[in-house]
Amino acid sequence: MLSRLADSLYWLNRYLERSDAILRILHINYTLWLDKGEHSIHFWTQLTHMFSTAEDAKKQLFDQHPLQLVQHLIYDTTNGNSIRAMVIRARENARGAQDHITKEVWEQVNQFYHLINNPMLQQKLVRNDALNVLAELGNQMTLYAGITDSTMPRNMGWNFMTLGKFVERAVISIELADRFFAETDYSLDQSKDVLFWRSLLLSLSGYELYLKTYRSPHHNQHVASQVLFSKQFTRSASYCFDRIEFYLQKVVTDNNSEEARSLYREFSRLHSKIEYSDLSVLREKGLQPYLQEIKTELFNFNQRFSQVFFSYA
Repeated sequence: MLSRLADSLYWLNRYLERSDAILRILHINYTLWLDKGEHSIHFWTQLTHMFSTAEDAKKQLFDQHPLQLVQHLIYDTTNGNSIRAMVIRARENARGAQDHITKEVWEQVNQFYHLINNPMLQQKLVRNDALNVLAELGNQMTLYAGITDSTMPRNMGWNFMTLGKFVERAVISIELADRFFAETDYSLDQSKDVLFWRSLLLSLSGYELYLKTYRSPHHNQHVASQVLFSKQFTRSASYCFDRIEFYLQKVVTDNNSEEARSLYREFSRLHSKIEYSDLSVLREKGLQPYLQEIKTELFNFNQRFSQVFFSYA
């Protein structure tokens, strides 16, 4: 496969996976904010710093006016992480690789593009109908995930698309965990109330699984275990790294160069730091250094992956 096409397919899914994550996080936290609960305010700051490139003065304004932050993260194309900006780039990537995706996938990306650019939808957001707008956009992402999974052939294009999806998902899950644990001084032994962790777990679609799995009140430990190590949780670092290694092996086999094999060994070493770790390792290393190490090595892997397969300088 041409590096240009592999690049387009990889970033098509990265942009849409990030869009899906932002929409879910916005929907969950806007809903919790309307309840005016004790743990409903602090996460706006984290969300702003993760996904907004606005100046600091404007970011502080968003903390006090969540509806403006919702509008900014959905429609403001001066922010490269806005949903609209990413859907535009995703559509450009899909169009460039149109011969390598199914008609149904292209139509869904195109439908999402036209919806996000529909003035009527923007007017609904201005009229303070944010929950319906977020739900409508979120449904488009659910349709994209289902259509892609059910119609795409399991060929090399699928491998690059899936790598993009799980690299992006791993980045977001680890970054969210890092920011929430920073609020607790990265403590595993002290335990915040489950309501504190509700925003994180709901944003990762893991709250129901958490309540069914853990019974004791050691919430800091349990959240770290689920978000980092759980094999059942599809947004855990462990699950994402399993998927990345599986599809990376396929593309490395197809491009059997020493550089590609070296990249695979590099990722396997990173994967082992999740695969063979547990709470005792987190205590020994310290949660903050551990998360920082994983984030740094994942970033370095992504850089090398782009150089090897997309010919980035």
